[in-house]
Amino acid sequence: MTRKISIRRYDPQAGTEAKWVEYSAPEGERVTVLETLMHIYENDDPTLAFRFGCRFGKCGLCAVEVDGRPRMACFTEIKDGMRIGPLSGMRVVRDLVIDRAAYFAGLRELRIFIPEQADTPEPEVIKEPETHRKLSQCVECLACNAACPSCGPENDSLASPYVFVKLAQLHFDPRDRIDRRKQAKELGVEACADCKKCRCIHGINIRRDALDVLAGN
Repeated sequence: MTRKISIRRYDPQAGTEAKWVEYSAPEGERVTVLETLMHIYENDDPTLAFRFGCRFGKCGLCAVEVDGRPRMACFTEIKDGMRIGPLSGMRVVRDLVIDRAAYFAGLRELRIFIPEQADTPEPEVIKEPETHRKLSQCVECLACNAACPSCGPENDSLASPYVFVKLAQLHFDPRDRIDRRKQAKELGVEACADCKKCRCIHGINIRRDALDVLAGN
């Protein structure tokens, strides 16, 4: 039985509206969304734009929305009738490709990295807390932002689930000397207390291990 799927096609350079285009998925069991996109590109439509890297769910590049929910294309099994689109809340470059470069460039002022501190010796032994280990599973796919009702290309705020996950990582890192809780509160992390919509497709408990930690709960 032939499986049919729909893919959201959009090229902002063409000046046309986005539209859903139907394609046939390849035959076989356990065919992934990514394999389907590659099949369509190689056999049916070489203009289809999508992004991927490692194919093993480790790089975060192939995140898309499947039937309105964020998923990794590389380990999501294709089903008949699926609708595949780009992550919500992000500017679309073309089709399923979101503008990751512009998003990360906009976060530079937040300094979500460990700055060089020449006068401060690093600890000789670093014991990684379990919560930090869990937060480190983030692959920067940005699917958590797609599930956040406050994120969007028209929103100038730098606050997002992804940012709070990175700040929580740094909060638990003994090499970091910046007050990440203060930084998170300045970004409005406490406003996220009553919202339970953000989720991580890699299993990070964003609310418990990032938002509550940064808010001091």
